[in-house]
Amino acid sequence: MAECYGWKDLLNFQGSAGNFYPGQCDYFGGATVLPQVIGWVIVVAFGAVFTAFTSVALWLDSRVGSQAGGSEAFTTAGRAVKAGLTACDIVSKWTWAATLLQSSNVAYKYGVSGPFWYAAGATIQVLLFAIMAVEIKRKAPTCHTVLEVVRARWGTVAHLTFLVFCLLTNIIVTSMLILGGAAVVNGLTGMNIYAAAFLLPVGVMAYTAQGGLKASYVASWANTGAILIALVVFGMMTYASGKRPVGSINAVWENLQVFFLYVM
Repeated sequence: MAECYGWKDLLNFQGSAGNFYPGQCDYFGGATVLPQVIGWVIVVAFGAVFTAFTSVALWLDSRVGSQAGGSEAFTTAGRAVKAGLTACDIVSKWTWAATLLQSSNVAYKYGVSGPFWYAAGATIQVLLFAIMAVEIKRKAPTCHTVLEVVRARWGTVAHLTFLVFCLLTNIIVTSMLILGGAAVVNGLTGMNIYAAAFLLPVGVMAYTAQGGLKASYVASWANTGAILIALVVFGMMTYASGKRPVGSINAVWENLQVFFLYVM
């Protein structure tokens, strides 16, 4: 297996035995599970199709919808986003690179309980945010961002403080999403990670520039549909494909019996 040192050598990062920590250069020991052309298809072709779908949906909405245009509609989606679209947006925004990669990691390490407790820790934040969002909409129905609320409630100093935190958070999260997606495509297909990192945001930039906040909600709706389809496919493959070691409900039950016998 190849070893990487690089920045770990520069930072003098050492293992418990005092030697430099041997980092792994790749995900699959030098091989990729998919050909490189698939990576380009996913990033370029699928990105273009998804961007076109979102753009067409926005165009149809502008033709048949009653929402007025202008900067206000661009930044607030006309303040007409209903509960269903909001739920889709939460699912889509929550299912990001860290969730997909880390939930799979804890599932591999700890079994079914791993992703459950990983997700359970964040449900409290979502519930509290929903309550806070409802109260903000009641008390400040014309605001655009949380920073406006902070400035009106706590003044300029708090506004500037939160402005710095929000800016840094957006930079960190955006970087994590781009680099996480590029690393996954690179690990699966061997596509150049720099090309993937630069090409992944292009489609998002295109439809966001066209539709503003509403484009984000439409894209989230499409993302949630893709997520649900993937869950159904993987669920059927796990419990109904007939392949071992899982493949069916009976196989899951047999494996659980073996596990409990081993634990007891």
